[in-house]
Amino acid sequence: MIGVIHAYGKIDQNAQNTVVMAHEIFHTVGASDKYAYQNNQPIYPSGYAQPKQKPLYPQRYAEVMAGRIPHSQTQSTMPKQLRFCMVGKTTAFEINWLTEP
Repeated sequence: MIGVIHAYGKIDQNAQNTVVMAHEIFHTVGASDKYAYQNNQPIYPSGYAQPKQKPLYPQRYAEVMAGRIPHSQTQSTMPKQLRFCMVGKTTAFEINWLTEP
């Protein structure tokens, strides 16, 4: 398998590059994207790190395969560091970390 990662070139974006790299590496073991291709917004519920959180917004973490932290139904931001990412149940199932979603 071959992977291509388009990383950020600025040194102060190295932490964000770890988010991009983790996302792409997870593809190589079977994880699918959890964001809408039209607008890059996380798809509910599989693209949310904590889909049962009350209130739902703002989320604190990104689901790694969504790659963005939802702040509202229409707004999200890329996490600044990998420590603000989580592996959701759907992704965990896809990569065989769980036996059922």
